[in-house]
Amino acid sequence: MRPLYLRLFLRIINRNRDVYILKIATLAIAFTCAIVITLFVVNEFGYDRFHNNADSVFRILQRNNSEEFSGNRNSNQIPENVVTSARSLFRDSVIISPVKVLGGLEVSGGGKTWRGETLHAASPSIADIFTFNLADGSWANFTTDPPSIILSTSASQKYLGIVSSAGRTLKVCSIGDTIQFKVAAVFNDFPANSHEGFDAIISFGNATIRSLKFDPSVSGVYGRVKQNNVGHFQKMMNKYLGHQNTSYALQPLPEIYFGPRVIGEDARHGDAYSIYLLVCITLLILFLAITGFVNLTTITVPHRSKELAIKKIAGMNQIGLLSAFAKESFVIVSLSLAIATIAIMLLKEWILPILSIDIARSFGTAHLYALLAIGLLVIVFVLSPLFFTAKFARASPNRLLSSEAISFPRFKRIVAFLQLGISLFLIVASLVIRRQVNYSLVKEPGQNHDQVVYLDYPHHLSISLTGLRSALKMNSANIIDVIAMSQLPHAINSKEINTDFYFIKVDPEFKDFFDLKMVDGNWFKANDGDSIIVVNETARQLLGPEITRVIGTFADIGEQFTLPEKPLKIFRSNHFEYNFLCIRLLEVDVRRTVSGLSNYFANNGKPATIRFLNSRFEQWLIYQDRLNHLSEIMAIISALLACFGIYGLCVSIVREKIKEIAVHKLYGASAGNITFLLVKEFALQLAIAIMVFGPVTYLVMQEMLRSFIYRTHFVWLDPFIPLFYCVAVITLICNVQANRLNQTDLTSSLKA
Repeated sequence: MRPLYLRLFLRIINRNRDVYILKIATLAIAFTCAIVITLFVVNEFGYDRFHNNADSVFRILQRNNSEEFSGNRNSNQIPENVVTSARSLFRDSVIISPVKVLGGLEVSGGGKTWRGETLHAASPSIADIFTFNLADGSWANFTTDPPSIILSTSASQKYLGIVSSAGRTLKVCSIGDTIQFKVAAVFNDFPANSHEGFDAIISFGNATIRSLKFDPSVSGVYGRVKQNNVGHFQKMMNKYLGHQNTSYALQPLPEIYFGPRVIGEDARHGDAYSIYLLVCITLLILFLAITGFVNLTTITVPHRSKELAIKKIAGMNQIGLLSAFAKESFVIVSLSLAIATIAIMLLKEWILPILSIDIARSFGTAHLYALLAIGLLVIVFVLSPLFFTAKFARASPNRLLSSEAISFPRFKRIVAFLQLGISLFLIVASLVIRRQVNYSLVKEPGQNHDQVVYLDYPHHLSISLTGLRSALKMNSANIIDVIAMSQLPHAINSKEINTDFYFIKVDPEFKDFFDLKMVDGNWFKANDGDSIIVVNETARQLLGPEITRVIGTFADIGEQFTLPEKPLKIFRSNHFEYNFLCIRLLEVDVRRTVSGLSNYFANNGKPATIRFLNSRFEQWLIYQDRLNHLSEIMAIISALLACFGIYGLCVSIVREKIKEIAVHKLYGASAGNITFLLVKEFALQLAIAIMVFGPVTYLVMQEMLRSFIYRTHFVWLDPFIPLFYCVAVITLICNVQANRLNQTDLTSSLKA
């Protein structure tokens, strides 16, 4: 009997190929979007969750509460005395470890050398704060005397060529000084969704850190509470260690990734706002897929009335009929899920650079909640058509064999209204959200920070630096200042021959541009000669009494860039010695500002290459752009599903009005007349969708934009794009159906 049912089912599919292909395509697209976004969301909200009791781990932030202060008030650079006091006061309730980022180092091991490497320095208590799964060695060997280092398995493989490298040595060099570290232990790599890359950690010792040319008196601080909670410890810390202009905040570890950017950190940051948008778009896509799937099912079932009547006469009950429908639905859904899985695997190389997740690995390590969500989605899709097929299962054989087919005109009108309305909403929202993301995502007052970008000095411009500075400020209100120099402050490599001093040549605005703090003496003045210099504190100590040419000393700046402090001399520069141009600009509308600068400095029609001094901010912008691009793709997918839905509705209208269309054709109606007849059926639903979803879209967009401090505006041209799209799709699909009907003999449809 089962082979008979299978042959019958295949025959039904063959008679309605376009409808079933549309069903499978709709569900496959929906499954693809849902699976990819589910894995991505689980990965994003799982940042740092792999540590044991992650909510009890925190980092300390110092907040500047002075009314005169301007800029980012939060810093993770905590003074050493605060760390010592906190350890002493709260030793019974918390575990604390300083963690300092050491960049720009040279690491040698296994006969090879790597330059520009970044290490971390931490005390042994870091093992009680983060979760390290050791693959080799022991934490007992992690000491400051002799200095030791712990490596991740990937770092051990990179530097020493093996994973089990405990007991071996690495050399770390910084501006002439070399320290040998013994590998105390090797731990398994942290998952990719860790906010900071802890791949190599040296033992935190003041002498060691000073030898590497860093300042141990300030560092980041991580901790873990033993009792109570993080909030209670924060209150106690502010009570005993805070004062009028300084307070402390304890940021739980899982909140760092989506938290605000902080001075002195080297952390990855995500954008929860864009992720919530992706989730909302995905839910709307699933809704469009479900309604489209159900609507397409209601198209095919009426043509099976005779089959159902015969089954009823043969003795099959309602449960048996519904069970058969459920099996058919399960087959279609399973096939769609399989196609979606194959499509995801084929697209994994395209997905990886956008979402930064390995889809194949994510499938293998999928979170239980993600699997449950996908399983629940399959069940919903399987069961969704049964509500309408139940009407056929309950009908008597006489009703099923009558000339009047069972139809769902009200449901189809509602589906048409919802699919058109949601398509309009998603396309408008995509346009507005893109503008807002490109403009600004700042929601906190006073958070309009600035960034520094740089490019090769445009020697092809005839304008002087002073004139260029004035011209750029006049052209854009987002440009704060412009300076030129021979080398970038985070990449000073020029060194005096036979000395330990490095030097850089700058224009006189350099001090104010980078907010240098003068410790002694003065900065360059207008009439100063070329022979005088300004030095940093490190250079001043190295010079000793030889300071005849030195007119001033400024505070070391290496900490700003997490780099070793070099003994630095600064000279005034002539314009022909400039190699780089640095521009400080506001983060608001930063993409448009950078694009404008790139075109302004174009040479021979080729736009200038502009980079950010803060590479983490540049990565964050790229991350936002990728999510924004993904949101646009998903909005396009939703519009495509709406197109599928319109096609299904058009087929449904044709089948319901086949006799009326046949009569029109009999009296000489052309394809254009039939197209107009079909389009007219959609006109009312489109008008209702505009009247209902138009105000809803406007109110939702206005409310969304109101949450931003720097916001774009709702443009009235936005609704016309999706409206034109819907009208064009409806007209095109109706025209295709009309041409098909015009070439078909409809005489048989007038019988009965």
